This record gives sequence, structure tokens and C-alpha cells, in this order.
Amino acid sequence: MTKIGRNALYPCGSGKKYKRCCEQQEAELRQRELPSGRFRYESGSYGGPDRGYMPSILCYQELAADFYTEYFCLVKPDRVFEDEDAAVAMAEHHLAAADAARAEIGRPQDFALALRHEGYKRISDFRIVTSENR
Repeated sequence: MTKIGRNALYPCGSGKKYKRCCEQQEAELRQRELPSGRFRYESGSYGGPDRGYMPSILCYQELAADFYTEYFCLVKPDRVFEDEDAAVAMAEHHLAAADAARAEIGRPQDFALALRHEGYKRISDFRIVTSENR
């Protein structure tokens, strides 16, 4: 995971320096207790052919043995591709890098911070579209 300098502009899009924007929030996140349970993540795309595709990562929470449900969706709104495969490839790359950060440091919070540093934002109102319901 790349360390962000305190005086660098933060990638959240606020236009503020990191120390004035998100440094305190991230310090609190590192200390916060995370939800219990097992989670899995899948890369994908968010959007459509007329609007373009943004890289996305969908989090699933395990409710019972081998039964998962959608928990939240992360989207990188600053990158829009005409090609859905390009958006998915970028999400796969970022998901792998975040997983490597978690493995290297050993804390799940660093997984979340790695994705946040790449510009992913959580969206609450999302709909899963499969080939069957297009």
C-alpha cells in the first residue's frame, strides 16, 4: 500500500490536503472494530452501455455456511470506461493489491484503506444485474 504524504492532495476528490481531509478518519478506522463474520469480494463493473462502466467491488457477507448475501458495493467513480472488461480488469487489479496489503500488514483495516486510497467509494443503493435480468 502506498503511503500518502500529509501534504499531498488526497485521492478522495475533496481537493484538500490529506492532513486536512482524511488523516484523522483513517486513524480512527485503523482502531475501529470491524464487523464480525466472513466476507468475500468480487470485482466487477458498475454502470451500463449508455453511461459507461466504472470499476466496482462487491462485498458479500456470509450468513450461513456457504450462503452469502450482498453487503455493500464499492465504486471508483473517477474512472469510466466504454468497455466493461476494462473496468473489471482495473477492479481486479485493485482488489489484488488491497489483498496483498492486508496479507503484508495483517490487518483487515489496511484492505479497506488500500481501496479507499485508490478512490473507491461505498454506495448504498445498488442493483445487481445478471445476464438473466438485463
